[in-house]
Amino acid sequence: MIKKRIFTLIILLIMICKTTFTEVKGGFEAIVNVPIGMGITIIHNNVEVKGNPKGKVNFQGGIELNLGYMFQIEERMGISLLGVMGYSYTETGYSKYDNKVHYQFTDNDIYFGIMPKFDFYSCSIGLNIGYKITLSPNSIYYSQETGNIEIKHDHHARLYIRGTFDYSFFAGIDSAINLGFYVGYDFGSYWAQTSEYLNVVKDETFGNVDIGIQLGYRYGLKF
Repeated sequence: MIKKRIFTLIILLIMICKTTFTEVKGGFEAIVNVPIGMGITIIHNNVEVKGNPKGKVNFQGGIELNLGYMFQIEERMGISLLGVMGYSYTETGYSKYDNKVHYQFTDNDIYFGIMPKFDFYSCSIGLNIGYKITLSPNSIYYSQETGNIEIKHDHHARLYIRGTFDYSFFAGIDSAINLGFYVGYDFGSYWAQTSEYLNVVKDETFGNVDIGIQLGYRYGLKF
């Protein structure tokens, strides 16, 4: 009796899957994006930091490649799963003691991630998650007493998360120009040790709120 029920359940599952996915179409998808925007530095409260730190607004830019597959589930609707890789130029900065002390970080990063994306009509909403790896860190500390001092710091991977919204202007069945915006956050920047000379404490942590626009080219099925 139990074997018969299990067999019947398997048959039902096979029929449901066959019925559900028979109409699903799909195809290769590739997107090249140029994001341009700003990062607003946020100082975390995980440790006590003196000097009333204040974040600065900084420039961001880069280029990004998305590769993956789009599953078309309705006539004007689809779901994409994309791999992400790119280059970003990221500035981070904040000040203390009424702007008497400044920290400025300039990172040339490569990054890798994944992005599930929901496509509907000519719009798409995605969630881009991954890690940035700094190739050439350049950090400057400034105070009225010392002037500019270059800071050496270690390379490490930093987590990022970014939500995207794009509108596609289709120029045929499989080509489109994308115009959109993004908002996200860069995690993982911190001071590894306390330094009275630099006015920092161990694990003093900060990150960037990312806001900007992106212009790109999309190759893939029209959704």
